[in-house]
Amino acid sequence: MIPNQISFANESVNSDLTFSTSDNQKSSVELLDEGDYKVMAQHSGKVLTVPYTTSDEGAQLQQCSNDGSDAQRWIFTLGSSNSGDNSIYSIPASSIPNPTDNGVSVKVMNGTNGAFSDDQIYWGVIGINPANNTWSYLDISGNLIPISTALNDASGHLTKNGVNYANIYHTVSEASWVNLPKITSGRMFLSVGSPCYIKTYDSGFAGPDINNATDPNRDIYFDFVEFTVDASGYHGNTTRVDQFGFPIQHRLVNKAGNYDQVVGELETETREGLFLKYQNEVPYEFKSLGVLQAPYRIVCPISGPFNTGGTYENYFASYTSIPTRDILLGINGASNAQTCAALNRHIYNDTANWNTVSMYYQATPANYYAKFWHDHSINGLAYGFCYDDVNGQASYLEVADPKGLIIRVGW
Repeated sequence: MIPNQISFANESVNSDLTFSTSDNQKSSVELLDEGDYKVMAQHSGKVLTVPYTTSDEGAQLQQCSNDGSDAQRWIFTLGSSNSGDNSIYSIPASSIPNPTDNGVSVKVMNGTNGAFSDDQIYWGVIGINPANNTWSYLDISGNLIPISTALNDASGHLTKNGVNYANIYHTVSEASWVNLPKITSGRMFLSVGSPCYIKTYDSGFAGPDINNATDPNRDIYFDFVEFTVDASGYHGNTTRVDQFGFPIQHRLVNKAGNYDQVVGELETETREGLFLKYQNEVPYEFKSLGVLQAPYRIVCPISGPFNTGGTYENYFASYTSIPTRDILLGINGASNAQTCAALNRHIYNDTANWNTVSMYYQATPANYYAKFWHDHSINGLAYGFCYDDVNGQASYLEVADPKGLIIRVGW
């Protein structure tokens, strides 16, 4: 449905035309009150309008000056970008069970297209229970259970290389929906083929450390999402700050029915395809990040030759006196979020364009690892470095009245 190619006049009709990238085929969508939307044609500045004199089926839509009438208010229903049942878009919002205790209903989906069965996809949640300020894990019944050192040797514990680890995991096959109550600093560990091996303690836990050559998770395909659920709602994100294990989509739906958003890698992206595209698209300095710990993951720059002592430890030296390591970690001279983001995006010396997304990553040196994830993610949003949330560029979702959280594990 395309606005009239040559007309700027009121009540000119819309047409079906072959796709092109011209302005006459571009529209902007603006959220109005009560969950309705306005659709404005970029070519003419007019608003998509139902003819004022009819409610008949098949009526020809028009573009008219904005008048705020009901004829210019639209409701969008989330459809599917994938006809298969394993698409994150395939779950109707109305089918999501209402959460209890001001939490959120959680579902983990198998989007591996047959690479792994539901009983081979593992997930586990660890975070702080705000009710007692205790590190806890989420059981299959939706309860936060305190973790402890003793949990590593409890019945059903995991063992690798003769060492015992706590079993806090569930599989996709074990439950359709689980209630997640309020939780602080929550992390959902996801893995395929094997659970992750995490040591729990009375005061916390030791998660996977990809920089430790002896870590039991170095040969595990894993990833994670981060979130907090509190009195002001759900706040969470996918992340590529540390690594890429496999494609993830993260969907958040609210109770009122006017919020339904998805972030993460595009569903059309496969794991194998992303590994290949990474090698083809990033500059030479960044290519080794895709092979250092392959086939398990693509690592972030600081876990490769950009750290102190590495080949590219002075990668940003031609651009700034702030050390490369500090820029990548967001510390010392790069501890200010705006400064760190501007340096990673190579926009530091152009302050007028710090918030102009189209100007990011246009010259070297820049964090091309982060750029890659933006290029292959929904709406260009990704957490490619620690302060990638500056100017709203992170794969972050939040809503005050959460109903459902759906995490899709891709492959």
